Amino acid sequence: MSCEDCLSRRAFLTKSTLAVAGVAALTAGCGDGQIGGSGATGPLPSGLTLKVSTVPALATVGVLAYVPADSRVAVKRTGPTTFLALSTTCTHEGTHLDIVNGSLSFECPNHGSRFDSDGNVTRGPNAAGTVTKLPILTTSYSATTDILTIG
Repeated sequence: MSCEDCLSRRAFLTKSTLAVAGVAALTAGCGDGQIGGSGATGPLPSGLTLKVSTVPALATVGVLAYVPADSRVAVKRTGPTTFLALSTTCTHEGTHLDIVNGSLSFECPNHGSRFDSDGNVTRGPNAAGTVTKLPILTTSYSATTDILTIG
């Protein structure tokens, strides 16, 4: 059978390899694929307020919880009237972090970076990637109103 427009096996494999490499390069540059919404990067919010009793996880010292109004921020109670607020954006490539390990740490679903509940890096993505501590936001708490102000 004669075929003037057919590709040889070698030509097919070469073109397929180039196509896969191109798609991989485009995908690698896209971060976690989130645009806008809770995974958005950009300046961290300021002036967020939260009634602590509306977030059951914050009744326990050391447990992380996303801020309901903006999941780019997580909070943990550090004492009876003290709290720590952290960015939930991975410092490697800006991916939104998941709270894992019984709400005691963060993990990046994109490259596997891990952070403890204080924002310290416990595992980076790889030898080539740089991961730094998560940014901390200021907090103030009024025990009278049970309102936590972040940023």
